[in-house]
Amino acid sequence: MVEGKAAPRTSSKKQKILLLYASAGAGHRSACAAIMQSLRDLGSDADLKVIDILDFMPRVFSRIYSRGYVIIASRYPMLWYLIYESGSDLSTFKPSGFWHRVFWGNMLSHLFEMLRNERPDQIVSSHFLSSWAAGYYKRKYDGDCTVSTVVTDYGVHPAWISSDQDILFVPTEQVRVELSPFTSYLGTSRIITAGIPIHPSFGRKRDARALKLKYNLDPDKPTVLILGGMFGSRNVREILLSLTESRANAQLLLVAGRHYPVSERIKEHFIERGMKYQIFGYIDFMDELMAVSDLAITKAGALTTSECLASGLPMVIFRPYPGQEERNCDYFLEQGVAVRVDQISGVSYKVDGILLEAERLERMKARALEVARPDSSEEIARFLLESRR
Repeated sequence: MVEGKAAPRTSSKKQKILLLYASAGAGHRSACAAIMQSLRDLGSDADLKVIDILDFMPRVFSRIYSRGYVIIASRYPMLWYLIYESGSDLSTFKPSGFWHRVFWGNMLSHLFEMLRNERPDQIVSSHFLSSWAAGYYKRKYDGDCTVSTVVTDYGVHPAWISSDQDILFVPTEQVRVELSPFTSYLGTSRIITAGIPIHPSFGRKRDARALKLKYNLDPDKPTVLILGGMFGSRNVREILLSLTESRANAQLLLVAGRHYPVSERIKEHFIERGMKYQIFGYIDFMDELMAVSDLAITKAGALTTSECLASGLPMVIFRPYPGQEERNCDYFLEQGVAVRVDQISGVSYKVDGILLEAERLERMKARALEVARPDSSEEIARFLLESRR
């Protein structure tokens, strides 16, 4: 374990801000990247770095940690349910124990060595493990460092409660209320309801008709966006086949990620039904595809769903993973911006139930925009800049 205090700060007035995350899912990095972009857009001259703390762990362990959630949640959902829910009751929260501190203190010793050398003015964390590490660093090595946590789930879990924090940014007022009894342990009463940070491009007004022409879409037909990167190849195939039975006469945009390309058999089904479709692999223009779409079929990851809200895009949430995804899904159902489907055979039914009821569709779109926090990353960035003045 690394001992000693952090290196002395240089005399430069330029701030150094490190944005930490753990690559257990893509959303945590996206949140850090969105905050960094907003800091730059606001004209900050700070030295900014986005850092994956798993890069500082032994490679075998970091790979297990990084991939473990998706593997367990997708293949063994009941096991993940037990892991997540067994310690999810905030009323029974207990601070991390001695062996927890010893294990992670040693596992992340290279991270602490890096932080001691970098001597950041601020650390911003978007994952509960990096929040624990940032608080540990502040307590042990540099009490002047400002530590902020950005909670990136719509339902809070005790894992997010770490000591030696200065600011917590939370997605909803309910999460703020649920965390407020723990201010003494957190070390701060500054719990700011700011939403979940997404790239500023998702909140921009768009000429949807012009974008539909850009993507060779019929401006007069509804468009369904299928975010299939987390579904698994079999589910992507079955969802597409189910949609060939839809009565809404929608055109489809599939972002398939690693499951690209799609089989010729499915394409033949689309041709037989006269359905327009486009299929993409990994892309960097998701904001445009969301802007031209009327409905999204997606999992319930917090970052992707927040991007949907900012785009005024209602959601059909397909089989949310147990734990945080189910909590996220519950929130969207409460807000009236999504429906849930757990059976492949019900996908087209859910889609038709929204697209064939114009008033319902418009009501869900309007509600999505009301719930959205498209300026979240900017709000967080402004607060970070003000907090060091």
